[in-house]
Order: sequence, then C-alpha cells, then structure tokens
Amino acid sequence: MRTTIEASQDRDGSGPDPVPTALEHPATRRATGTGLILAGVILIAANLRLSVSATGALLDQLGAGLHLSSAVQSFLTAVWPLAFAVGGISGSWLARKYTAGTVIAAALGALTVGQIVHSLHDTPALVAGSVLAGLGIALANVLLPVVVRQYFPDRVGQVTGLYAMVLAGGSAVAALASVPVASAFHSVDAGLAVWVIPALIALAGWFAARPQRAAHSSNAHLIGATGTAPATPQAHLPLRHVARQPLAWALAALFGLQSVGAYVIMGWLPSILGSAGMSHTAAGAVLSIIFFLNIPISYLVPHLGSRMRDQRPMLLGLTAASLVGFVGLIIAPSSLTWLWVVFFAFGMATFPLVLALFPARGGTPHGTAALSTFSQSIGYLLAAIVPLTFGMLHDATGSWTLPLLIVVVVTVFQGLVGFYVASPRRGTVSEPGDS
Repeated sequence: MRTTIEASQDRDGSGPDPVPTALEHPATRRATGTGLILAGVILIAANLRLSVSATGALLDQLGAGLHLSSAVQSFLTAVWPLAFAVGGISGSWLARKYTAGTVIAAALGALTVGQIVHSLHDTPALVAGSVLAGLGIALANVLLPVVVRQYFPDRVGQVTGLYAMVLAGGSAVAALASVPVASAFHSVDAGLAVWVIPALIALAGWFAARPQRAAHSSNAHLIGATGTAPATPQAHLPLRHVARQPLAWALAALFGLQSVGAYVIMGWLPSILGSAGMSHTAAGAVLSIIFFLNIPISYLVPHLGSRMRDQRPMLLGLTAASLVGFVGLIIAPSSLTWLWVVFFAFGMATFPLVLALFPARGGTPHGTAALSTFSQSIGYLLAAIVPLTFGMLHDATGSWTLPLLIVVVVTVFQGLVGFYVASPRRGTVSEPGDS
C-alpha cells in the first residue's frame, strides 16, 4: 500500500509538504499575536489612573510646597476630567484618520511627556503637565473600548473586566506609594515623577504588539475579500448623528455622574480624612485600599454584567454602595472610615460596568467608537463641575458637609439615569439608514 508521503511526492514531485511545528502553526501564531495585543491593553490600562491618584495623594503636600490656593487645588482635581473631555472628543476622528492603535501610541507619548513636565516643581508646569497627561489618558480612555471590540469581539466582558481590574490596581499602587516615594527622596516631585517609568514600559509594549495588530487588520480584510467572513467594518458613525439620540445623552449623563464621585474620592478623600485628623501617609493608604479592594470587583462586574440581560439590579446596587459611602463620610469620617472604604470599593465598580455598556449599546465597532467618544467627552465635562468647586465650597463653609451633600445628590441622579440606560429595552444606537 502506498503511503501518504509517497502520494504527496507523486502530486508535485517535490516530496512531502513540511509539517508545521507548534510555533509555526497558524493557530499558535494567532494566539501569540492576540496575547501581545492583550498585554499591550493591560499595560496601557495600568497607566490610566497613576497620575490622577498620585496627584490626589500628594495634593496637600503640593499645596503647601508650592503655596497653591484652594482654587488652584480644585482645578488640579478637575483638570483630569476637563482634559479627558477635550481630548476625548477628538478620539473618534483621530482613530478614523490614523487608526486606533496609532492614536493610542501617540496618547502614551503625551502621557509620558506630561508626567515629566508636571513633576518640575513649578505651578504652571504642574498645571500644564497635568493637562497634557490628561489629554493622553483621554484618548486611551476613549479608544480602549474600541480596541477591545475590534480585537476581542467574543470576549468583550472578560477583557473589559481585566483592564478595569488593572486600572484599579494602578490607582491603588499610585495612592499607596506616592507619599512614601516623596518622603524617601525628600521631594514631593519624586512622588509624581516615578510614574514616568510605567508609561515608558506601556509605550514599548504597545509598539511591540504593532506587527500583530497590523496582521490582525490584514487578515480581517483578506477574509472579507475571500468571502468566508465579513471584513472589519470601516464605516464611520458621525457624532452629530449620535448626538440626536436620547440613549447617547443618557449614557453620557451616566458616565459623567459616576465620574463625579470617582474624582471626588481620588482627588479629595485624602484631604477630607486629613481634616479629620489622619496623617498624609495613612490617608493615602486608605485611598489605596479602596482601589485594591476594587480590583477583583472591577473584573467581575463587567464580566458578569455582560452576561446579564438586565444590568439594572447590578448598577443600582453599585450606586447604592456609593451613596452609603458618601453619607457615611459626612456622618462619621474618622470613626467608621474602614466601613466606608468597603462601600466605596464597590461603588467605584460602576465605572467598568458603564465601560461595558459602550460596546453593548454601540452595537458595531464604529458605533462603539462614536458612542464612547460622545459619552465620555460630554460626561467628563459634567464630571469636572463638582470637583472644580469642591475645595472652594469647603473654604467658603469651613466644612466638607455641603460639598459631600452635593455629591450625595449627584449619586441619586446616577441611579435614576442608570436605571434608564441599563434597561434591556434600550437596544443600541441607530445608524444612518436604520428604520
């Protein structure tokens, strides 16, 4: 009987076709490429809150060292959502012109330079560097959901949960380590400058995954051309079309309302606890513990939420946790601090749940890009209002009670809007030509 090898030799006269090794197998190459892209996403996510948490943990020391007024300190807590709003609005247009991967690389460069500038121990540099870093973070914030939808369409909830978990971890590390680093080097600027290192690592990791991202895009076009699967959609959904839809405005409002509480915690909680008699190091540790507790929660929430037909119970439960935390901070800021820490850890998981709603309500990659850009830009403008006035209200009243009461009201509205957005009847944003 003739062997398979002999038959192969007869066909083309060149001997048997070589058997691909495990490393050469197409499935292995695809898995390796996907792994590199995922690693890049994780490295980027780790950097998206380092500067924010570090600035919040060091705010009192920055204020004392640079003789900052309460207005400037308020601006430093609000500059992040303001920069996110301004930078985010251009995310969809830039991604369409240069690709999401290229824009994210540029965003990481802006973040790196911004972190260097805002550690130069100068008030204008502090503000300018924060704005530049914020613009970089904004673009990555807006486009990461698009990257997840493009490269991991069957694992949106899992990957969103993973990068939200890493984002929370980065926040925790920055909040915990910034004050000790500043103390070790006898310089508050060192507590800011140290976070340039992970930004450079993320930039290198994203460039390392560039060939795999290009191969993925090429394969998508090739598959579409051969007719075996549809090509990756290249259409664009104009923001003006999204802006005419109530669902987009509701999601923007939800994103902004949940961001208010998050930025008050990241920017002002150490100062609030300091007023209650806690040391800078201990207050930074409290903030970091919130983020550490939030790590597994941030992974589970979008992962489970993406499997739920109705996300309203989960969203309302997380909102209630935030509400209890802020009320508790008014009533007993020092005696029951650790109890409020637990509630805040759950409440801040609203953020990854809202992130998971972008692809769910966007429907397609270009719908997700437009909805993410619109919602985050409008939402961050809304989110900047309360942190901007938070410190000034404290100075005017001599108490944290009124500012915190405003956040309580904002959180109630978050629950109401979330009840609307998370309803399974909402569907997805419509596109031009949809009936």
